[in-house]
Amino acid sequence: MKILILCTGNSCRSQMAQGFLQSLDKNIQVFSAGTEPAKQINSKAVQAMLELGIDISKQIPKHVDQFRNETWDYVITVCGGANETCPAFFGTVKNRLHIGFEDPSDAVGTEEFIRNEFRRVRDEIKIEFDKFYLKNLKFAIINPENLKLIVKKKYSEIALQSKEKTESSCCGVESSCCGVDYTIFSESYEKIQGYNSEADLGLGCGIPTTYAKINKGNTVIDLGSGAGNDCFVARAIVGDEGKVIGLDMTEAMIKKAVENADKLGFDNVHFLLGEIEKMPVSDNIADVVISNCVLNLVPDKQKAFAEIYRVLKCQGHFSISDIVLNGKLPSSTLKEAEMYAGCVSGAIQKDEYLSLVQKSGFINIAVQKEKQIIIPDEILLNYITNDELIEFKKSNAGIFSINVYAEKP
Repeated sequence: MKILILCTGNSCRSQMAQGFLQSLDKNIQVFSAGTEPAKQINSKAVQAMLELGIDISKQIPKHVDQFRNETWDYVITVCGGANETCPAFFGTVKNRLHIGFEDPSDAVGTEEFIRNEFRRVRDEIKIEFDKFYLKNLKFAIINPENLKLIVKKKYSEIALQSKEKTESSCCGVESSCCGVDYTIFSESYEKIQGYNSEADLGLGCGIPTTYAKINKGNTVIDLGSGAGNDCFVARAIVGDEGKVIGLDMTEAMIKKAVENADKLGFDNVHFLLGEIEKMPVSDNIADVVISNCVLNLVPDKQKAFAEIYRVLKCQGHFSISDIVLNGKLPSSTLKEAEMYAGCVSGAIQKDEYLSLVQKSGFINIAVQKEKQIIIPDEILLNYITNDELIEFKKSNAGIFSINVYAEKP
C-alpha cells in the first residue's frame, strides 16, 4: 500500500499527516511532497508531533516531481486555506482524496497562540487520518498478497539476527518492541539428534520430526524451512542415503539455511525458494512432508494441503506442527497484520483445519499432540481493549499448538 500526501510547502501539514499515518501501520509506505517544498520541516510542527510521541524531525521536504513516475494507491491533498491551490498530480493514481486543513504556519500572534494553532491543526489531522485509516486501509491490507509481503518482511528481519536477539526482543524483531513475540510457541531441540543451534531461530510450535515416522533413506520435504533446523534433524534420520528438501519463500532464510548446510558439509540437504501453494518440485517425490508453525501463515490452506498431497508418494504421509483455534478470538486480532505474521490471526478453527486435511484426500488423520498456548495479556492488549480481553477469557476460547499426522492413500 503506497500513499502520497501533498501540500504546497511540504513543511507542516503533509509532514504531520505522514507521521500520523506511518505510526498507525509500519507496513504502509507513506510519503509526502509539495510543489514548492520548503528548505526544512517546520520546527513547530516537529515539536507538536513530539508532544504525542511521534518524531518527524528526520523527514525532509520533497518536490512532487520525484514521485510522478510511480503508481500510488492513494494521493491525498491536505491544503485548506482560502488562498491556496492544491498541488496537481499527474502520476498513476488509484484513488484521489482531499482532506483540507488550515496552514498553522500562517498564524499571527503570540508565541503561545501560534503553538496552540499548530496543536489544533495537528489534532484535526490526527482525527481525520485516523478515520481515513480505519475506513480505507486497516482492513484493506489484510489480503493474501499483502499478507505474504508482511510475512516475508518480518521473517527476513528475523533471519538477519541471532536466536538470542530474537528471544530477547519482545516482538522477535529488534526494531519492533511493540507486540507479538515470535518465539512464544517454540519448544527446545537441544537434546534432539541432528540439532544445530545456528539453524534454530526459535520460531516453531512443536517438533514435527518426533512424530513424523521418518525412515533411513526417505525423501523429506520441510515446508517453511527457515534456517534449516528441522531439515538437519531430518537429515540425521534419513542418513546419507536419503534426501531432505527445505522450501521457504524468504530469500534471507534460504541464504542462511544454505550457509548452515555448507558448514555441516551436507550434500543431500537442499533448499528451494518458493511458496507452499505452488511448490517448485515434482509430483510424488516425497516419502514424508513436515512443517513447523508455517501453514497458519498460508492464506489459501486448502491449496496448500492439495500441494502436499501432490508432492507425496502414494502411501507417503505428513507430520505438521501448527497453530489452531478453539473458539473465537476478538475480531480486532484477526485483522491485525502483526498478529497474522505472529502465527495467531492466520490460524483457523481446529475442526476446520482437520476438515481441510480430509477434503484434500488424506486418510488416517490423527492429532498426535495438543498443547494450549497462553499469550501474555501485555501482548494481547496491544491489539484488543481491556474489555475485549476480559470477554475473551470468559469465553474459554483458546489458541493451541497441535501436531497433525495424515497419510496419502
